[in-house]
Amino acid sequence: MINREKILEILKQYHFDSDKYMVISGAAMVLYGIKEFTNDIDIAVTREYYDYLLEKYDCKFDCYDSNGNKCYYIDNFINFGLKYYSNNKDYIEKIPVQNIFEILKLKKELNREKDIIDIEKINKYMLINNLKIE
Repeated sequence: MINREKILEILKQYHFDSDKYMVISGAAMVLYGIKEFTNDIDIAVTREYYDYLLEKYDCKFDCYDSNGNKCYYIDNFINFGLKYYSNNKDYIEKIPVQNIFEILKLKKELNREKDIIDIEKINKYMLINNLKIE
């Protein structure tokens, strides 16, 4: 399990270009303080950065996303793909992070058992922080 400090430590080691990636899903929730741990660090990247990461690192195939694009792992910690990248992001300690509303949208789209639990946590976080669904 990876906590907030470990996520920040790992990402800072890679020196990723903050204009070309963003932390998404469970790892983003950990960075926001919505949950304590995650199993991996999911990031979404631009097409250009996707190709760059494949060339730079020894990437291992993970799965196909719902658009048919391949997702890969870097060093068994960082899972990357194209599908959820957008410019609608926040920054936490200089790390680009998926906007909370986008995380909620992603979790609703995936709708797995663990996502339903995460949706409840996000809704509670939004209520406490007086955030309204867009």
